Amino acid sequence: MPEASFDDLPSFDARKFEPPSWAKDSFHQWGAKNGESSKSTANGKSKKHDHTTTKEEFNASLEKEGDFENEDDDDDEETWEDAKEDLVEPEEAAFSNAELRDLLDKASRLKEEGNDLFKNKPPKYDEAIVSYLKAIDHIPPTPELDALESEKEKERIQMKNKEREAEKIRNLSGSGGVIQEVTEEEALRIEQEANEPPPTEGEEEDNQKSERLEVQLEIREMTKAVWGNLAACYIAIKDDKKAVEACTEALKIDPRYVKGLHRRATSNERIGELTGLVSAKDDYTLLQTLLPPSSPLLPPIRRSLNSLPERIKLKEKEQMDEMMGKLKDLGNSLLGNFGLSTDNFKFEKQDNGGWGMQFQR
Repeated sequence: MPEASFDDLPSFDARKFEPPSWAKDSFHQWGAKNGESSKSTANGKSKKHDHTTTKEEFNASLEKEGDFENEDDDDDEETWEDAKEDLVEPEEAAFSNAELRDLLDKASRLKEEGNDLFKNKPPKYDEAIVSYLKAIDHIPPTPELDALESEKEKERIQMKNKEREAEKIRNLSGSGGVIQEVTEEEALRIEQEANEPPPTEGEEEDNQKSERLEVQLEIREMTKAVWGNLAACYIAIKDDKKAVEACTEALKIDPRYVKGLHRRATSNERIGELTGLVSAKDDYTLLQTLLPPSSPLLPPIRRSLNSLPERIKLKEKEQMDEMMGKLKDLGNSLLGNFGLSTDNFKFEKQDNGGWGMQFQR
């Protein structure tokens, strides 16, 4: 029996599989029954074309459907415009005092976690950095405060914190688990607080403002402390550029923050760039006015201030030489087209203080 080959198979004629000519007409494209668009279906405004009997009727129904869809688009645009008016930027979001306090508590726990990792034996700097960055993410935007109100509120908060500490000490002082009796003074204070009339609307508003200011001050202090601690971690792992950035963020909140000034100056001095050395000199100069005379930081600060001017001069000369070298290369590339170079031009200082130029072969 002879072996079968592909030549024995019947030939394939693609023309036999083409759709009939009537199906190629746009009039016979699938309509609402078998192929409605998702938009028209979703809006519940799709047209049924089952009863159209001519191509003209079908096209007319499509035009009507398009009008409905355009009306829907206009409605969507109006809805979006209304929604945009209600959008609030994160920086402009108004948190309640309770919400701010909750965010602060979370940030405080992450900050303490970072502190523990930093103090660990051996220190876990990378993990501490992660905790501090998470704390920063939880802290609300730092508010701008009136300087006078801030000072008054700081004093009030300090007094309040002292009272809390004294209360803790009183609670802790005592024998074991023995229940301590309330003193006559404490009993009188509790009774007075219980008999106090509820605050008026004006007093309640004042209390809310005072509490708001207190929370805002805590936000600023927390933000400053976390950035300062983050800078300490970066210094420990020799990442001075990030340390400078972290210190700068802390100093935006408190330009007289001693730890931030000292850490930034130290990092800039180690980086050794001209702008950094100038910044370090300024920071050390300010620190001299902020630190007490007995501070152990003052001797190394004075040594740095003695050496920085000379280092700054050297850096300025290096940058000047580098810039002049680039200008000379640029001049030679242009003058070379004429068979000349910058060496053909000699600059001489004049008696009147100006400069003169002489051409020489």
